[in-house]
Amino acid sequence: MKFGLKLWSINTNLIDQAVHLIDEKIFDYVELFVIPNSEIKPFLIDVPYIIHIPHEKFGVNIGTPSAKERTLQKINESIAWADQLNAKYLILHAGHGSMQHATDLLHNLSDSRILIENMPKVGLGSEAMIGYSPAQIEELIGDSCMGLCLDFGHAVKAAVSLGVDYKEYLQRFMGLEPRVFHVSDGRLGEEKDEHMGIGEGNYDFGYFLHCVKENPFQLITIETPRKEKGLLHEDIQNINRLKALNLE
Repeated sequence: MKFGLKLWSINTNLIDQAVHLIDEKIFDYVELFVIPNSEIKPFLIDVPYIIHIPHEKFGVNIGTPSAKERTLQKINESIAWADQLNAKYLILHAGHGSMQHATDLLHNLSDSRILIENMPKVGLGSEAMIGYSPAQIEELIGDSCMGLCLDFGHAVKAAVSLGVDYKEYLQRFMGLEPRVFHVSDGRLGEEKDEHMGIGEGNYDFGYFLHCVKENPFQLITIETPRKEKGLLHEDIQNINRLKALNLE
């Protein structure tokens, strides 16, 4: 099992701390979210990377026809980052809008490193999200070589919206053999995404870790909040809580 530290490409002030945490084996890789118009040069260092493609907050959305040109542009820019950083995977939000348009757009892509990230059923702005169910993820991937990034929190939120048991719902995603996992905490009574620190909500992380252990791919990125933007001590606290659960 390997654990990833989430950084944005504007977090250049955190690079030295991140390298230290990887050298100390606290984290194993960096998942780098590419902010449009940021510079790659500070990140040209010898650490393992996964790239996260910009999402709907930055006008990138595979399900919106009017966003097609910008979406493909930003995906291709992220692929260029992945090439330069020798990244293992690129993660792409399923977003919201039209399943048909999303599947048509994905047919323009042939990079087998791309993983589609599952969504909650209801967005933060009450959008109707796509890619919230295993069936939709299968449809988006189609017969391509792309895979799944399973965001545990997003799957829990979708289960809450659907009124089904979240552990049974997660098992359906596990059948797709996710290649990367995202973890954060949240409340089981809330259907919108929260991304709380580990231990601040009521998710069963023991169950999450059991799912990962049973899977052939075991990369887990910690997606918890960082209130002090210039420090990584909250990330260390969250990874230590998760690792302690992994030993139980």
